[in-house]
Amino acid sequence: MVEDHDVVRLDDFYAMKVHTGGKGGVSGEIIRLSVDPQHPATHLFDSPVYADIQDLRDWAVRALQAYREG
Repeated sequence: MVEDHDVVRLDDFYAMKVHTGGKGGVSGEIIRLSVDPQHPATHLFDSPVYADIQDLRDWAVRALQAYREG
């Protein structure tokens, strides 16, 4: 089970903070991880709400690919 603010790594440099919704959905915040523990991760963008974590992760991977490709 995924809890609010769990972090799901997408690759070595990016992750998604999970936010649970009141109606059973999940959304996320895509972040760029920091190599320096003194500095926080950088917020890139928010995701829409999905019914489950796997759909959300699939969306995040595709969105991150599009972000990288510009």
